[in-house]
Amino acid sequence: MDDSYEIGHRLIVVVPDKTAEAMREVQMAQVAPEESFVKKIANTVFSFYGEPFATTLGKQAVELIKTIMDALDKGADLTTLSYSESKKMNLIFPPGHPRENVVYAQHPANHLMYYTASSFHRQAFEHKFAEVITLLSSLGANEIKVEHVSGWDQEFSAGLGVTTPIGDSASIGVGKNGAENSAIIFDAKLTGHDDPSIPENLTWYPHEALWQTVATARVNNGLKNFNLSLTYSDDYGLNAGFKATIKGTGLDLGGKFEEHQSTVWKITGTFGPEKLQ
Repeated sequence: MDDSYEIGHRLIVVVPDKTAEAMREVQMAQVAPEESFVKKIANTVFSFYGEPFATTLGKQAVELIKTIMDALDKGADLTTLSYSESKKMNLIFPPGHPRENVVYAQHPANHLMYYTASSFHRQAFEHKFAEVITLLSSLGANEIKVEHVSGWDQEFSAGLGVTTPIGDSASIGVGKNGAENSAIIFDAKLTGHDDPSIPENLTWYPHEALWQTVATARVNNGLKNFNLSLTYSDDYGLNAGFKATIKGTGLDLGGKFEEHQSTVWKITGTFGPEKLQ
């Protein structure tokens, strides 16, 4: 996986159109180099533009600009976008979003998709996990087992909303912690098939060489079993330092911040039609 972000804005705050326009005017205002962003906002909004500017824009908008500028002054690498810009760029947010004052983080492999900063790691990992399950199902897997190696474990996996595209014939267990093998955190038994295909529009797949190797061997050479790893090692800059930078600025992370855990899950199974007992 290429750990660099795609072209786009890594961390964003989405605000009303007029607020975004006013903030850019503030940022472009001529001020002495030694002045901080906080001084800049105070000088420009209330002095350079005068009280009528603040009155016209609205107290809430002025406070939001102050909040964002304060975060920038503390080192937060944020980009402010207007609601109109986010729609024009076809950005994808969680249901009910975007909301002003909330920090969003860009998906590691899709520059149009954004998660709240608080849930970024859980949602990015869940998306990656769901994609590999979808891939293996489309390749004709009749059984998929996932074992915990390191990082997030049964408690985390129990909260994953992952299904397979097979339908009612699939039997899935997520977050199991039985006596047989406490490392098994996902076990899916599927009908399987011998007509393998690679789904279109996969997000993580182009960056995962091992996934590609398994898929090619299955499609071209009739591979009968698989053994691969699901890894999530990069925190993408959303860590304790980021949390500390945002804390106290007035910006919202979108909920309780979920810390990153470097995680490896082992995925094994077999391909082909389900064997009758």
